[in-house]
Amino acid sequence: MKRRSFFLFLMVIFGIVGLAFGAAISGNDSTQPRGAIVGTNSQGQLLDPIIDGFRAPARFDLEFEGEFDGRNPYRDWVGGLMANATRDPGFFATLNVANLDLIEFIRYLPDPDLAIFLAANQLDGDVSRDGGIGGTFKCISIKCGEADNAEDLLPVAADLCLRCHTPAGWMEAHSEPPTSAFDFLKGQFWGAAFPEVPDGGLGITDQSEAEMEGVQCDFCHRAYDNFKRVSNHDGSTMPAGNGGFFVDITNPFDSGDGLTEVSRPKGDAAENFQKSAFLCGTCHDVTNPFIKTKNKIGDEVPDMLHPLERTFTEWYWSDFRGKKPCQECHEPMRFVGAQSWLLYPGLDNFWGDLDQQWIERGIDLTTSRAIALEDGMKENRRFMKNCAELKFVDSQKKASLDDNVTVTVRVTNRAGHKLPTGYGEGRQMWIHIKAVDKDGQLIFENGQLDSSGKLVRDVQTKVYEQKIEADGYDTRVISPEDEEFHFVLLNKITKDNRIPPKGFNKAAYQADGAFIVPADTYEDGQNWDETTYTFTLPYDISENVTVRATLYYQTFNREYIDFLSEHDTEPTMENGGRARNLPTAGIYNEKDTWAEALKTMWEDAGESRSVEMATAKWEIEIKVGESTVSNGGGGASGDGGGGGGCFIATAAYGSLMEPHVKILRDFRDRFLITNTIGNSFVKLYYKYSSPLANFIAKHDSLRAMVRISLLPVVGISWITLKIGPVSTVALMLLFISCFVGLVWFRRRYKE
Repeated sequence: MKRRSFFLFLMVIFGIVGLAFGAAISGNDSTQPRGAIVGTNSQGQLLDPIIDGFRAPARFDLEFEGEFDGRNPYRDWVGGLMANATRDPGFFATLNVANLDLIEFIRYLPDPDLAIFLAANQLDGDVSRDGGIGGTFKCISIKCGEADNAEDLLPVAADLCLRCHTPAGWMEAHSEPPTSAFDFLKGQFWGAAFPEVPDGGLGITDQSEAEMEGVQCDFCHRAYDNFKRVSNHDGSTMPAGNGGFFVDITNPFDSGDGLTEVSRPKGDAAENFQKSAFLCGTCHDVTNPFIKTKNKIGDEVPDMLHPLERTFTEWYWSDFRGKKPCQECHEPMRFVGAQSWLLYPGLDNFWGDLDQQWIERGIDLTTSRAIALEDGMKENRRFMKNCAELKFVDSQKKASLDDNVTVTVRVTNRAGHKLPTGYGEGRQMWIHIKAVDKDGQLIFENGQLDSSGKLVRDVQTKVYEQKIEADGYDTRVISPEDEEFHFVLLNKITKDNRIPPKGFNKAAYQADGAFIVPADTYEDGQNWDETTYTFTLPYDISENVTVRATLYYQTFNREYIDFLSEHDTEPTMENGGRARNLPTAGIYNEKDTWAEALKTMWEDAGESRSVEMATAKWEIEIKVGESTVSNGGGGASGDGGGGGGCFIATAAYGSLMEPHVKILRDFRDRFLITNTIGNSFVKLYYKYSSPLANFIAKHDSLRAMVRISLLPVVGISWITLKIGPVSTVALMLLFISCFVGLVWFRRRYKE
């Protein structure tokens, strides 16, 4: 990486060590950007900068036609999220918030610490601060003066993110601005310096052809190793993550057929690396490079940098290691995953036509990216149905009217990592459960989304998610009421009940940062979770009850979208800010920020369009007394809402959930069925009222008359529920006495 001194400073402040930021070479680094100095790191790996850039993937549209069971690898790739890792508006919105958060963190450093920071990053000749803590940064050099403002030179978190989302752009030195000490850099921290297409013609001698094309063909096929770390559990060697990649610094492929290796010094070793899960571990473990965790292992807080993502670690310490690498499920070049609506219609609407730019540069491109994105969305939705199993276990099969019913739903993780996995903020998987009678009348529902796309939660709602906080910061940087979602400052996981994979090693998970919170949520090796729901069957049910459970997933929940919308305040460059300009060919280019555009796109796509992962159904037989109710038996079947229980009231008001009907049901439950006389009356009512209710339900005028006639009954029932039967009787006697007295008085007066 490029700013070693940034982390040397943070070692002083926090007493920690992490991957380096800095143009000078450090002991923990990888292949360097074009123009950097050469050398080796602490593990003896070459840190030489790239010489050849990376070719545009569009070149390979027709290169391998018919060689992969009739599939086109380019089309598979361009419709997936790997190809669009740099085009994800959620990434840019999160990136902007992370940059702003870290700038504020630096702004409120005490003067002595700030002086150490600037000197350690060789910025003390470029930047200073006026006004002490919370003051304004100013330029004090010509090089700094070339930037829009002094803040633009402050090392922020973006460099760490950009190296995995656009490795080609990062290795072209476009993720950081030049400083007096490191003048070979030629970018900025907000992703605005990556060219959409190369200046001039195609070629890789002094540029890469497609810096905005995410994790692309040449990058993976040129990769041969990554920086390593040692497991805290058993001392084994694992990828360090955080984008510590090593690639061939020159293009090793014959330009004639595209991928024939003609100058590959690593040979089979590189190919074996590319086929292993260790390749994926380059970017799919992410650790905060300077902030230590506040999570405990047992009773102690470990001396550990805070883990932000642990997908590789989750796989590594499970039964899948040695049996099934990542690539077996996430097949190259398709790279299927969890994202759906973002691909289509999201990215298609957001970026517009991207194919023409390659055609204009002489590439014979026939694949439509829009069609590929739609295919990718559909493929991901199909893929997600294989990731989990849902079924009812140990649930009631029979119940009586007015019983409390319990059903238990088991979710089994079939993936090779936690379910869900990755960057946990905003991602949620949950169970939606719904019970209805034969006529579709709702009895119970839990886990539904409201009209704004927000999950409605109560004590029974099961959500599988990770909750992380930025805990203990200066309140001028992070307020105690706003500690969630601040990616770069997160340091404490308060919840992580995401389901582990089969055979996971619990001790290793905790030791290597794949925390489960609370730690006793799952037993060692357990890859399932069970949730029990309880609800009451009303007296109005005459048929068997169907309970359906569905497992859903969202990549961006409403809370996260709202957070980004509030906190991404960095305008695009054309609006006077530093953020990358929105694509002009898309339909959201009039927005001021990436988060505004993302929120509109999210809402246009149906509030994230929840992905259905699995579903299960359970039937409950309903009994009245000793007999099981069936069609037309026991409690009689009803039409048009007049089925069972308060038959006449339900027929008149149209639904057993209608408030007036509910009052009558509550009155029945509290004051009639609790005694012998009242219970006999209810049974007699059930036996003879159903035909009358069916007749009422079919005639709107009669329903209106019955509603009016029931008002006194509803009123008395409501009063009784509020003040009790004795007080109600006393009140009624008082009312009758007053009425009789008034009549007597008026007659006496007339006489």
